Order: sequence, then structure tokens, then C-alpha cells
Amino acid sequence: MKLDVLNLVLTLALATCVQGQMYSQALAIQKDKLNSDVYSTELRPLRNQSNTMFVQIAFQIVSIAQVDDVSQSFTCNGFIYSSWVDQMVAWNPADYGGHVMIHPLPEDIWRPRVVLVNTLGERDLFDDDKAPMFVFYDGLTYWVPGGLFPASCALDMTNYPFDKQKCSLQLLVAMTLTIQEMLFVARDSKAMTTFYTANGEWELVDSSVSVFNLSTYENIALSAINIEFSIKRRPLFLIFNVVLPVVFLSFLNILVFVIPVESGEKIAYGITVLLALSVFMSIVSAMLPRSSTMPRVTVYLFILLTISVLTVVDSIFIVYIYHMEEKEENLQKAKEKFQKAFTKVQHFHSTVTPAETMATKTSQKKAPDTTTPESRNIESDTSNPPINRYKKIGKHIDLVSFIVFFFVWLGVTVVYMSLIATS
Repeated sequence: MKLDVLNLVLTLALATCVQGQMYSQALAIQKDKLNSDVYSTELRPLRNQSNTMFVQIAFQIVSIAQVDDVSQSFTCNGFIYSSWVDQMVAWNPADYGGHVMIHPLPEDIWRPRVVLVNTLGERDLFDDDKAPMFVFYDGLTYWVPGGLFPASCALDMTNYPFDKQKCSLQLLVAMTLTIQEMLFVARDSKAMTTFYTANGEWELVDSSVSVFNLSTYENIALSAINIEFSIKRRPLFLIFNVVLPVVFLSFLNILVFVIPVESGEKIAYGITVLLALSVFMSIVSAMLPRSSTMPRVTVYLFILLTISVLTVVDSIFIVYIYHMEEKEENLQKAKEKFQKAFTKVQHFHSTVTPAETMATKTSQKKAPDTTTPESRNIESDTSNPPINRYKKIGKHIDLVSFIVFFFVWLGVTVVYMSLIATS
């Protein structure tokens, strides 16, 4: 029998319209039927105790309270609709002024003790629950307890933040009742979403409700019910706040090859972007569990971080090459100063030599110059080497590095996006 909350309210409204229902008659039902002398909450309300008690179960999900990626937990807010036939409470309405329904407290009537197997909190969820009960004259009993259901959930973070997860609530009957004594029956194949409120981060895609038998010690089988939820993460927040900033920062790091070495900001720019990328990496790592499968986004971000480190190393090498020209210029200036000083020393030495030595040198000076203009040009070229060759090499390395790193960055990004799209 399938009843939602609206049908239940209508039934109750029709039942209370019966004329002549008095307080004393309703009190008499509870005294006659729920008296401790004739009724026990510890026994199944069946006249023949060899029969099996069937309890129909349906689940109404109200909201997804929390899905914690780090602690691998799932918490939802909901109600459990349970119904069964209590043969010991049934009465004839004609004997009690037409009363067809009473509302005893849960502790005054038998009810199935339900525990949450994969819980992260209290295992006996409804031990102290005060949810009202609805008991009809034919023994049909409705009990609708509710609350928060904290459960463990093994999350697969491979496609984070585009992941889809399956989390379940495993409800088990009390250990004292075997499948020969009590069985769950699923009223619906899916969880009800009449009062569901959408979650900002997670989308409820589908749900299922199934009954199974759980074997325990010494081959004792217990009836259990599994409520599974298929949920999908809404990735827009993480895309705009985590993934895209990292992608843009990694691209900015490639632009370090556009900055001229003369500006003096080439290495400082690359290191600044690298530090910002490291901060985002630490934020992402704090969001993910340490024991989970390796998310693809972590691998992608690590590759971007590696590319960023290599661009900084390449920039340092380019700056080093650029300043090699200055080293050669300084060496050339030192050589010229040494040659000028050596010439002065020779000139000073010639002023103090004997006259015959001076005559010999005078005759040598008058000797015709046998050197050609071409040889003089070669000597002048040798004394003044080109000073722009290292700067040109650095500019060529800048251009090649920009092209190589850009296509590597683009290829890695395209491969990551294609993997996410096909998952």
C-alpha cells in the first residue's frame, strides 16, 4: 500500500470526521489494547508467533546536508516511512464510539528497531525518537521517524571536480530478529523527493531502494534495506575559483619569455607566478582526501607546476647568456688597458737605452711598412670583436622557448579536458 504524506493527511482528516467520538472512548482503546497485561513492546504483535512480520519501508529525502571529500562521508536529511499490521491493537470501532485511529507514543507500542550499518554517528537512529504514530482500527500502523543520516561513503575522486558519486544508507533490523521473524519490504523502488530541496554543490541524479539479507555470525540472516543515491557535483564554483585561475597563471608564466632581459624583471616575474601557482596547488590538495585514488586534476596541476618551474629555469639561463656579453666586454676593456700600459712601459724603456740602440730602432722605424690594408683590418677586427652575438642568442632562445612551452601547455590542457569530457 503506497501512501505519501498528502494521502496520509487526507486519510486522517476523513477519519476524524466521524460523529460521536468521545475522549473517554479513545482513552479506553489505549487502556484496553496497550495495557501491559495484554500487550508487550518486546514481542512481535502477531497472534501466531511462528508467522513472519512484514514491515514496508519507503524513504523521503529532504536534502543533501553534506558530502565531505576529505572524511569520505555523506549526510542527508530525510524521513523513513514504515508501516506494518499490529494484530494485537486491532479493535472494533463500533465498540468505542466509532473511533478508527489513535496516536500512541512510540515507546508504548511495538516498532521495528532500525540501525544504520555504515553510520558515522549514533547507530540506533530512533532510540529516543518521539515521532507520533498512527494506528488504525484494523491494526495498520504508520511510523514516520526522521533526522540526519551520517554515513560513510567511498568517494571516487578521479574526475574531480566533474565527479559522480554513489552513496548509500544501509538500514538493518535489530539483531534479535531474523528473516524468519521479520522482513523488510520496499514500497517504492526509488526514494521519494516530494519535499526535496536542491543542494548548491551536489545534484541528485537518481536513487534506488532495495531489500537484501545480511548474513551475520553462525549463518544468522537479518533483513536489511539499501537506499542508494547517485549524485553529481556541480563543478562551476570549483572551475571558476580553482581550476581556471591555475590555468591562467600557468599561461602567464609562459609570457615570461616575452619580457626583455633589459627590464630586469624577467626572473622576478617568473618566480612570482610560480609562487601563486603553488598556493593554488596547496588549496586543491587540502580539498582532497589523502587515501583516495589520484585525481586527474591533481596530475594536471602538477604538470602545470612543472612547466612553470622549467620556464623559470629557462629564464635564468637566458639572463645568464645575456650577461655573458658584459663579461666579454669587461675582459676586452681589461686587455686594452693592459696593452696601453704595456706600450707606455716600452716607450719609457726606449728613452733610457744607448744611442746605438736608438739608431737601430730609428732605422727600423724608417723601414717601409709591408703590412697591407687587409691585414690591418683583420687586426682591428680582432681587437674589437662583435658585442651583440650573445644578446641575439638569448632572443632566439626566448622565442623558441615561448613556442615550445606554449604548445606543451596547450597540449596538456587539451588532453585533460578531453579526458574529463569522455568520463
